[in-house]
Amino acid sequence: MSRRPRTAPNSTWGRLHLACLPVALAAACSQTPAEPPPPAFTVTDSAGVRMVVNSGRQWGEEEGWQVTAEPVVTLGVMDFPVEQQFQDIVGATRLSDGTIVLVELADFGLRAFNPSGDRLWTAGGVGDGPGEMRSYPDTRPVLSRLDGDVVQLQNGLDRIRYSSGGEVIEHVKLDYGRFRRWGRIFIQYCPFDAYFLQDDIVFCHRPQPESPPDSWTIHHTIMRTTWDLDAVDTLGGDFLEESYFRQSRFPIAIRSPLAARGIFGIGGAPQPRLLYARNDEYRIEVWDILAGSLAMVVERQVPRRARTDEEADFLVQSGDVHYARDYVDIAESVDKAHSQAIDSVSLAEALFLDELGYMWVRRGPSGLDGEHARVREITGPDGRQWTVPAPSGLHDVFRPDGVYLGTVKLPHDLRITEIGADHILGIVRDEMDVQYVWMYGLDRGGGEPG
Repeated sequence: MSRRPRTAPNSTWGRLHLACLPVALAAACSQTPAEPPPPAFTVTDSAGVRMVVNSGRQWGEEEGWQVTAEPVVTLGVMDFPVEQQFQDIVGATRLSDGTIVLVELADFGLRAFNPSGDRLWTAGGVGDGPGEMRSYPDTRPVLSRLDGDVVQLQNGLDRIRYSSGGEVIEHVKLDYGRFRRWGRIFIQYCPFDAYFLQDDIVFCHRPQPESPPDSWTIHHTIMRTTWDLDAVDTLGGDFLEESYFRQSRFPIAIRSPLAARGIFGIGGAPQPRLLYARNDEYRIEVWDILAGSLAMVVERQVPRRARTDEEADFLVQSGDVHYARDYVDIAESVDKAHSQAIDSVSLAEALFLDELGYMWVRRGPSGLDGEHARVREITGPDGRQWTVPAPSGLHDVFRPDGVYLGTVKLPHDLRITEIGADHILGIVRDEMDVQYVWMYGLDRGGGEPG
């Protein structure tokens, strides 16, 4: 077998190779080191306020927290057993031993179940006795869990606390006469549900003009006091809630469906925090309730999404405009609503704080979400049909210091009531209008320690 002859150093190829070697080495030595990738976030200080701007995520492609594919606990039935028939669950929480406590608005009762679905105890009910509740037309009960597995129920001006076994520990009523010495304030008309946080009271004031103009925007001042009502602190003013307009022929205030609006979230662990954002930018303010000051501003640099024409049309023709159609000219309403419309909306739609202080941001429905984008078919009362984006199950997760970790996907129709260290608790309603409590397992091991 003949071999291919070696190329001799003095051959033409060898001379060229040796001649080029110094040039190649010189070029390699002259190359500058590769620049490191830009940071995924930047942190600055602005007058004592931590400013975090996120341009990337911390989790890699195969990293991130994992949620069980199916609920690990399910409560709710259509027919039997009767104690698991739910009509209007307004809250649910999980105690340290796994007991799940929920509030059923149908009978204003607390029901406690073990993970197997066995009822452990009941409490509450309708009445004026200790631990009992009354119905209010403008507020609903709010359930929360305090240290030591104390279950707290906020019901109008009443704060009721139960032990982990359902015994009444405390039932106190806010001294509203003394509270109103600070002004004409209605505690139940705030843009967030919970206003009794541990031993603090968070409330708001939204001054309105005596004679409202053709259109106006509601802004809140948010304040804090304690149960002794000795003093009041102001967290801040100018929190946008939403915009309204009035019809020229009838004194009816109609919410502007396409205008900018505020998004609020509130939580008490590990420290009471108020979260605030607007639907026209991905910028979240984190307010320290006990300190009465703005602690942090968190931004995520992602594009806003444009509303589709069908979505905008549906929003205009539904809501307040729909309920006012018997009194006002719909064409005029549509013109008014479109005239106040923002050109696009942020991906941030709802805000949650978990018990470890992490911030969860539910993303609004968007075609930018690829395979996670969904649509729903809606038929109006007049038979008109729309195809609009469906609610999203995608949630952006931020560390307590404001750094963006990545996205966790939850069921799109899960109404979250609590996010714990190792679980996510929420309420769903099926196509038969039957309510269930679902609890999913949460593994925080991927990419970020819990």
